[in-house]
Amino acid sequence: MVTSDGETRGSSSSDPALVLTNVSKSFPGVRALAEVDFECQAGEVHALVGENGSGKSTLIKIAAGVLIPDSGSVLIEGRSLSRGGIRQARGLGLMTAYQDTSLVPELTVADNIALSFDAVGEKRPGDLNSLLAAYQLPFKPSATVSSLGPGARQLLEVARAMCHRPRVLLLDEPTAALDMKLAAHLEELVRTARGEGTAIVYVSHRLEEVRRLADRLTVLRDGVIRGTYSSRDWNVDDIVELMVGAKTELEFPQRGNQLSEKPRLEVRSLAGSDFGPVSLSVRGGEIVGIAGAEGNGQRALLRGLIGIGQSDGDIAVDGGVLTRNNPSTALHAGISFQSGDRAAESVYGPLPVMDNLTIQSGAANGPGGLAVLSRLKGAFSRAAAQFGIVAASPFQPISALSGGNQQKIVLARPTLRTPKVLVVDEPTQGVDARARMDIYRMLTDAADEGIAVLVNSSDSSELAGLCDRVYVMSRGEISAELVGPTTETEIVRSFVSAAGIAERPDTKLTGPARFTRSLGQLTSYVPVIVLLLLSALLAIYTGAHSPVFWTGPNLANLMLLSLPLAFVALGQQFTLLSGGFDISVGATMSLTVVLASMTLPDLSAGSLLLTVPLLLLAAVAVGAVNALLIGPLKVNPIVATIATLGIIQGIAIVLRPQPGGMIAPDLGTAFSLGLGSIPAPFAILVVLTIALEIWLYRTRGGLALRAVGFNAQSSDRIGRRSVLVRSASLIVCAVGAVAGGICLASLTGIGTNDVGAGYSLPCFAAVFLGGAVLTGGRGSFVGAVLGAVFLSLIDNATPLLNIPDGAKQALYGAILVIAVAAYAGVERVRSGRGRTGKRHPLSSKQRLKA
Repeated sequence: MVTSDGETRGSSSSDPALVLTNVSKSFPGVRALAEVDFECQAGEVHALVGENGSGKSTLIKIAAGVLIPDSGSVLIEGRSLSRGGIRQARGLGLMTAYQDTSLVPELTVADNIALSFDAVGEKRPGDLNSLLAAYQLPFKPSATVSSLGPGARQLLEVARAMCHRPRVLLLDEPTAALDMKLAAHLEELVRTARGEGTAIVYVSHRLEEVRRLADRLTVLRDGVIRGTYSSRDWNVDDIVELMVGAKTELEFPQRGNQLSEKPRLEVRSLAGSDFGPVSLSVRGGEIVGIAGAEGNGQRALLRGLIGIGQSDGDIAVDGGVLTRNNPSTALHAGISFQSGDRAAESVYGPLPVMDNLTIQSGAANGPGGLAVLSRLKGAFSRAAAQFGIVAASPFQPISALSGGNQQKIVLARPTLRTPKVLVVDEPTQGVDARARMDIYRMLTDAADEGIAVLVNSSDSSELAGLCDRVYVMSRGEISAELVGPTTETEIVRSFVSAAGIAERPDTKLTGPARFTRSLGQLTSYVPVIVLLLLSALLAIYTGAHSPVFWTGPNLANLMLLSLPLAFVALGQQFTLLSGGFDISVGATMSLTVVLASMTLPDLSAGSLLLTVPLLLLAAVAVGAVNALLIGPLKVNPIVATIATLGIIQGIAIVLRPQPGGMIAPDLGTAFSLGLGSIPAPFAILVVLTIALEIWLYRTRGGLALRAVGFNAQSSDRIGRRSVLVRSASLIVCAVGAVAGGICLASLTGIGTNDVGAGYSLPCFAAVFLGGAVLTGGRGSFVGAVLGAVFLSLIDNATPLLNIPDGAKQALYGAILVIAVAAYAGVERVRSGRGRTGKRHPLSSKQRLKA
């Protein structure tokens, strides 16, 4: 069809691709949706608009299978979305691009795309370079997502959803993090998808953008549909009035013109790894903007003002130069910085609204570092009344508030402390029209009180309406200064023309920078290299001081002694990769030895047929109990696995109160068999470890395990249920503990109820030495086994070197601390946090990766 402005729209079919009928959803104390009917046809862009908290996100999540409605139904291409959740919705052809993305930052672009296809059982795209080129994405498949700018990540989120060729596409604030140039590019992608027959539900607070794209528009207010309109029947003012329920002034607030004579903020030759040198100034009572195409150093500059990433230059507030600049000293000097990444850097989701508001207030909260409740409540009441903050209670978690109210809380913090300089990154990103006006008033009121205000925004019209002056940035430096009044067109023209400046001749990496990059690429292999080096040095030193060390029997004994710890470390590595851990492994090993002492008097077929299934059943039972407690029951993993440890240890004591029960003598003999000095079980361990390493980095299951460990929420959003992955990991961990227990039984030969207790802490030491972290996603099976072998080597070498047990334990701790510190240092190099010195300018495409 053709609209009134002459633009050709995609043709809509008679049967809607997405239908929500009579959908209602309530949360404790809140009615989010009330009997909502909504539909979107194939080849149509149907915009969904409303204030923050109006129910848009709830509707999107119900359509995507994230939430189950209290009543009503969802049809995708005529098929019902039952309780199958996200995976079923995606399988029916509905894809979602989230505002805060469902990407796993620690993985590469290629891995993130593969993860999305794996989750729904679709074949991965063959040529990723061509795929990215088709969407004109300015980065390579090998790029790590965390290295991309916010705009580039948002484009990847949308392109990844589109490359599934969905029948229905849900776009939640897709341009909130984009500058005008990238937003225009995304609009073209949306038009292309619509022309291909995709039904697109488009949620956005940028109403002019909605006006350009939408075939139809539905307004939500207080969880109720207030009307659906065609693109010819509305204008922005009318829609805003429907959104808020009353006429709303959309003009920028009037400003006073009382500017201080001297700058309150002076920046001289400030530089960091991603920006500089930059010099600028802001006077009291002045609002100064920072503009530029996405990825040209704007956010890095703002962080540099509080010492994050700064390597050179001076910052002065009211003439006083900041020394040893960091966020704390900057705050005390009068600089209040509010990040544009609200969820990750500005709010503490589980904490109450009142605590989030007053967290920077310092002495105003109470004397001697105390927080006086009456003062906190008074501060909240005043801020809520002044800035229109809507919250059910000051004790309500801030995560339960709408995005606009969260942003108001963040921007109200400086008013409780009265800073000298207010630095704000993306003040209105993702908020509705009325909240946007409230935030503009907050900023202008701050300026009228004599505060120097510095604002970075990807919305050029916002900068034109708010700012007295605008600095335009290109490639990390200021390329132009626009003195107001200025216009959106002039701002955009300035940074677009600046992007065409020729490369400077010093772009080539120097020797140290080249070394830094090479070292960063080796990060994942550092633990393995370090362990091999330490093991070799210890073996050489011990062999030089003890003639016994290099003998065949001693080496065979060393390998046999390492087996219990190695197998339990492999299992522990599984659950650590998934983002969990299991403290009960030592007790599981003890129970294994006890059960073997009761069912395995020999290696006859009858004994093996009884013992092997029994031990496997025990492993599954232990893992399942841990999974139940940690998963559906949401018990803290420490509490859950300590409780399981107690239960397992109690069962072992009941079954074998005193040491006893002979374990098959031939079991130890069987473990000793092998090729030369290499026992067969150790050879099996090596083969298994290599196979697991290949599985981890070359298969769908391994990718899913790492993704869940890195970011469980992102994995859930694409249909890979993190609770199932973590449950399976806990069961595998228990199986590893049982395997370690069998190895231990071959060494002890008798049932003992506490024989495995000494393996719990060395197990964690082994996997941490191998590069694992408690936060999940990192580590390797080869590293875990090498860590176990290294610890066993220490146990073997210390008696030969006449080192007492106390010194051996101290050696354990020292080696672990040194190794972890070394890994952390290399990780800082890899991520760029450790870089100093002169910044090397990058091309426009490279800047998008910064």
